[in-house]
Amino acid sequence: MHQKKNDNQIKLLLVPCSGGKTTELADQIYIKLQEDYRLEQQVEILHSKRRFEVSKDTAKDHQHPLVIDSFSDIEANVDIGRNPLKDRIRGTHLVLIEHLLTPDKQVVEGSDWPQTVSVNDHLFTVRGLLDIANDVDTLQKTLVAPYLTYVRSHSIEKYKKRGFFQFNSLRKVLKDLSNDDLKALLTIDPHSNEAIGIANDYGMDFHAINPFQSGRSINPYKLGFSGNKAKEAMKKLRPFHERFTKIKEENPNHIYVISVDDGTERRSENFTDRAFSELSIEEVYSKLVYFDKDRVSYGSSVTRFKHFSQINDHNFDKEGTYIIIDDMFASGGTAMKVAEILKYLGAKRVEVWTSHAVTMPLQYEKANDRSYIDKVVCLDTVPQSPELNVEFIPASADLLAAELYKVHQKLAHSRYSAV
Repeated sequence: MHQKKNDNQIKLLLVPCSGGKTTELADQIYIKLQEDYRLEQQVEILHSKRRFEVSKDTAKDHQHPLVIDSFSDIEANVDIGRNPLKDRIRGTHLVLIEHLLTPDKQVVEGSDWPQTVSVNDHLFTVRGLLDIANDVDTLQKTLVAPYLTYVRSHSIEKYKKRGFFQFNSLRKVLKDLSNDDLKALLTIDPHSNEAIGIANDYGMDFHAINPFQSGRSINPYKLGFSGNKAKEAMKKLRPFHERFTKIKEENPNHIYVISVDDGTERRSENFTDRAFSELSIEEVYSKLVYFDKDRVSYGSSVTRFKHFSQINDHNFDKEGTYIIIDDMFASGGTAMKVAEILKYLGAKRVEVWTSHAVTMPLQYEKANDRSYIDKVVCLDTVPQSPELNVEFIPASADLLAAELYKVHQKLAHSRYSAV
């Protein structure tokens, strides 16, 4: 049974920042919050219009609807009249939902114009909405971004020691969003754990959702679930463990997890520990294969077994199914190098499991190469073209709705306790 909360005084308003897949995602989250989390009277959704959907005779006055679009030079365009701003947005927990990366989304969809919407375009649309929302009082502004962009600057200190300096894009983006009065950010499996600390430096709550988590790490009571409802919810909130369980049943003694570099090590260890909960610690680590990758230049890197890996080229299981776990999949270069080594040693099957398919159209041919990788499995955090040969798990809406529910509950309880 789902325990209904007395939070009807706190309105939760969802605003998709763009159309297409982003609006679909927002609609899915809206339905789940209404039906699964029983927020029927508390959650609303505000859809915007494109410029061409608004009559040219529409006056730019207090009745103007919310418009989210871009000008001909692709600058962000966000407009709204005073009435909808005050009647719909004022006094709410405002939640902006945006895919910050849409590799093949055209500025003018269905046209011959090849210009696509960039990461920066999405970010400025979010900032435009935050700017307009600052004209009224809201209880909190929250951004829901399935994949968080500008997270590659996590190795700045490592390279600085070599005399190589990088733009700290992650800190810059979070600082700018904080200056726009964003108070909370929800995202799935961010590439850099440093994002949490940086966000906290700017007074922003950062919620990183772990799709590789097991059922034991999810407290159903925080979500208001119990009984059969809790069991159903757990399956949706641990997409990779559900898949792993099925493969483990088919080949229980010959399944292994791969850490491709330092950045994936903790994720791979946590996943393996929970996936083989029946084993001792020593046995768990005998199921992990550790690789090391060192980027010596822009176009060159060295991949090899780490010295402490219990599985290496001397004791390799040729009957094994090897699961490469990573947070991002672009051209597949890193995974391909590891898979090539595994296949050379005789691996029966190699799969890549990843949270984000960040592949751009020019990378499709390389990413679709299955010479050494048998399958790529990914969450639906980044809208992609069907040309990309990836099996997508539709889990984003469930993961984001669950975390958003907890964020909203926390806000509601803090408001009540302050009264």
